Amino acid sequence: MVDTVGPTSPAQPGVTVEDVLTTFPELRDIADDDLRRSVVDIWLEVLAESGWDSIADVPKHPYEVPASVKLVEHTRSTTQMAVAVAEVAERVQGAPYDRDLLIAAANLHDVSKLMEFEPSEEGGRASRFGRLVQHGVYGAHKMWEKGLPLELVHNVIVHTETSRYAPQTWEAVVVHAVDALDSRALDLLHGGVPAVTKD
Repeated sequence: MVDTVGPTSPAQPGVTVEDVLTTFPELRDIADDDLRRSVVDIWLEVLAESGWDSIADVPKHPYEVPASVKLVEHTRSTTQMAVAVAEVAERVQGAPYDRDLLIAAANLHDVSKLMEFEPSEEGGRASRFGRLVQHGVYGAHKMWEKGLPLELVHNVIVHTETSRYAPQTWEAVVVHAVDALDSRALDLLHGGVPAVTKD
């Protein structure tokens, strides 16, 4: 039998738009109402398709840091760092950026982890979906379904080191960099040693 994308257990009923905006208050800074609603809808849809009861339960990556380190905090940190970096680069270097696109991309960069991991007694483990589908692809698919900008789809595809493509927009460069930066900070905080290269 071939598995299809779908829930392994029912998602928590009654999760609302307001719940997602409370979980990710940075989304309120997206000026475009349609884009903000599309981002929220993606979280609601992927949660409903996953085995998780709550976005807050999903680990950042249970094989790299303890399962107690949650995706929500990583997502919020990445989004806030992305905006801070872009603001400084614009102010100091004159590098323009699309604020709405940056916030949406940083917020959605790991939404596919709701499918890539599944609940376990240890707090999370790789799902069959996560072992078979490259990280980021499902999030990009959901954006494509919503008709979101190609640049946003690109950003989520290339944010990960597993992508064969390099970032081609400034917003994608920023999300790629700050995602890695937050991940390395978590490695250090939880006893891991970030990869280093020798000169």
